[in-house]
Amino acid sequence: MWNPTEWLLYGTATLLLFTYWRYRKAVSMVSDFPGLRLLVSPMSPLGFLLPAMPYPLLTYPGFSFPWVLKHKGFFAKLKSDTVSICAGDGRAILFTADVPFITRMTSYMSREVFPKPVEEYKVLSYLGSNLVICEGESWRRQRRIGAPAFSKGMFERLWLDMRDIVREMVEEEKWMERTSQDYDTPSSTTNSGYQLKQGELLVPNVVDLTLRMALGAIARAGFGMDFDWEAESSFTRGCDAFGNPRRWHWWLVCLGWLWTAADVVITPIHHFYSPLFTTIPTFITAVPIYLWNSWIAAPLRWACGVTFFFLAELWTVFSRPTDADFNPRKIKVHEALHLVAKDSTIRLAIPAWMMLLPIRRMRRMRLAFSSLESELRRLAEERKAHYLRESLDQEQLTDGPIKDHRSDLLNNLVKASMKDGADLEKGQTGGLVSGAIQKGLTDEEIIGNTYIYFLAGHETTAHSLAWTLALLAAYPEYQDAAVEEINNVWPSASETIRLFPPVQMIPKVAAQDVSVTVQTSNVNNAASAAPPTSEDGLISEKKSYGAVSKVDGSAEEVGNQTTFAVKKGTIIFMHTPGVHYNPRYWDKPEVFDPNRFLRGYNKDAFIPFGVGHRACLGRKFSEVESVAMLVHLLRNYSVHLAPTSPDGSVDVAAARAKFSEATVSITLTPKEIPLIFRRRVHS
Repeated sequence: MWNPTEWLLYGTATLLLFTYWRYRKAVSMVSDFPGLRLLVSPMSPLGFLLPAMPYPLLTYPGFSFPWVLKHKGFFAKLKSDTVSICAGDGRAILFTADVPFITRMTSYMSREVFPKPVEEYKVLSYLGSNLVICEGESWRRQRRIGAPAFSKGMFERLWLDMRDIVREMVEEEKWMERTSQDYDTPSSTTNSGYQLKQGELLVPNVVDLTLRMALGAIARAGFGMDFDWEAESSFTRGCDAFGNPRRWHWWLVCLGWLWTAADVVITPIHHFYSPLFTTIPTFITAVPIYLWNSWIAAPLRWACGVTFFFLAELWTVFSRPTDADFNPRKIKVHEALHLVAKDSTIRLAIPAWMMLLPIRRMRRMRLAFSSLESELRRLAEERKAHYLRESLDQEQLTDGPIKDHRSDLLNNLVKASMKDGADLEKGQTGGLVSGAIQKGLTDEEIIGNTYIYFLAGHETTAHSLAWTLALLAAYPEYQDAAVEEINNVWPSASETIRLFPPVQMIPKVAAQDVSVTVQTSNVNNAASAAPPTSEDGLISEKKSYGAVSKVDGSAEEVGNQTTFAVKKGTIIFMHTPGVHYNPRYWDKPEVFDPNRFLRGYNKDAFIPFGVGHRACLGRKFSEVESVAMLVHLLRNYSVHLAPTSPDGSVDVAAARAKFSEATVSITLTPKEIPLIFRRRVHS
């Protein structure tokens, strides 16, 4: 009879052997192509939760490594624009920043060989099937239904809607008064201790503005919804306030008395010590900050992080009462959408039972997901009822398209669910039928596509607009040029999404055993990319992606290219930051230079909206939305970086490093971007 120690040793040995077997299987799937060999894959649920380790290429790079390392810290150090990652959980992954390989892989003739791995998009499937997560006939059907809405009429409405949104924002937030030289500005300082001058307006986090602007644009132009601008101190902080525990009224009253009494002591202390922290020389704090961020202090950081997390949960019971505590309100649709986008990857990584835990973030997630789903269902039902009434009164569904009504996204989705499948296939309008038709759209597909259009139409654009304003503030010469010549605005927006691509990874999966050809080395990245060397540049009869047709598990080099076998099931990620920061395709890729888009550039190396036939359907919408917002805002206001020192000076390099900090969720999300606006004086 084995004792517990022997059982433990036997179990450990079995687990290690099983892990090694899965690791060897993953290595064989990519023909042992050079790259990282890890215990846990960064793309796994566990890998998402684990933090990055010191020396990431030797230990563990973390889930956000595509953005953190980009090309210089990943592909350049491994001396290849294609890198494999094989882990003990059996995952075999290729990351590539090789544009010729990407172009061949995403070509029309290659889409059956390298389809989209639907299982990698579970994070976008909570509210139903949609255009992003489906493949084959389902994708073609949903794209055919949604594409007509992106018409010239929609873009004209979008331009006017964005003009109105900017005007409403200026009126509701009282920008005209607050940037006037006669306005009695309240005493206000930035985090660096800089005292705001007359006519300066500080926006602590410009994402608060751009998120609501972008949501208003997609709501009005894309879905025909009413959107009224409401002045809020902080949209993102207001969203984070949801999920706090409900406290009894008597407890809130008692806390109010206690906090009022405590303010008598706390306020003078705060006013006395607050200036001291802004006057401490940076060289004194540099060493402690460096030591705290070093790998030596990593265990202490993790322990403190866990401790402060639970202390913060406990503090919600004793925190200062606010009006929201005494008069709780319902979450709004744009707030729920923001929280769903923020927390979707966490929901994917954790088991379902954790959603029921009495933790603030879990409560907030439950509230956001349920509220968003119910609101989208309500919108769809209202639009269905509207069309049903119109069809019965005017019989327009049988005589032709509905007249005098906006052809927006929601209209197209709802009409598709109410048409006869055969007529839809012919591109005609049929009569109303009961229930959902297979070749139309089901109710779940309506909800799923409404969610994905809302998400893609506001979250990605809002973050890109926030970074565009920050970069124009950091480089005023380009801001002045953009104001003088409106045509220069879009190059600035393009350069922003090159530097800050919304989507970090675009996945494909090998549907069969194939041979792929990639660049052997990127050491001499000043050279131009070699063109495809296969006969047709796409795919040969032997399913070879290069000059050599080999599927025997070995690699063969021809010139500056390597051909090796990739087995069925291997995931291939197009590494967007790796492509956008690759010096092979971009001169000085870390430099903000909008003029590069006015010169000749490699269009295949610009992939913020995806690539190939699965590229983003709403690209034009995003472009028009971005330009419209920048034009209407910068025409009357100049934007500036918040000073980094009390004397008003700005360290551009330090400021850019600060506003470049981001979290990777569904999209790349800026942490905080404080900016100062001043009203322009027109002659």
